[in-house]
Amino acid sequence: MSTRSPSVLVLIGPPGAGCSSVGRALGNAENLPVLDLGRSVADELGTSPDLALVAVPEAEYRRVEADTALRLLERAAAGGGVVALGSGCLGDRRIRESLADPRLGQGRDLRVVALTCATRVLATRNGLDAPRSVALGTVHHQFVQMLHERRTRCRELADVVVDTTSTTPEEACDEIMRTVRSGFSRHS
Repeated sequence: MSTRSPSVLVLIGPPGAGCSSVGRALGNAENLPVLDLGRSVADELGTSPDLALVAVPEAEYRRVEADTALRLLERAAAGGGVVALGSGCLGDRRIRESLADPRLGQGRDLRVVALTCATRVLATRNGLDAPRSVALGTVHHQFVQMLHERRTRCRELADVVVDTTSTTPEEACDEIMRTVRSGFSRHS
């Protein structure tokens, strides 16, 4: 068992679980660079992160997202860092294979951390708790289906699972570091 800090932390989780905010907290606490996929994709598309998914057709967004995710993982493998991936890119086989490949760490201590959160809290964090038109259909049902699929993928790839339902990013950071410092990784 390792008591040292990992030099590569990859955060995966559904929208609203905290990959970006927990990633920043981890980067600050561990003095590691933070590579945020949402921000990087938005930069690549020339828009803001909150508009990136609607700035281009979804297929184009997912292509740019997957290509960018692979580059961020390579950068972290080469120089260390925290990579906030989220879960949208996990639909791409190349990303899943890369995360499951022990060579990603290139001799570095690598941990894949899945962030999870209660569905009701994720709905609130994603703005789905507000009244909406029936013309939008069953948005909540579609959201819950997406969450189930992404949670399953995240758990399959993760070394560690941390629930962020009632934690601050700093508290989640502390829990992640306690867990990874005392646990075993399939990448070790």
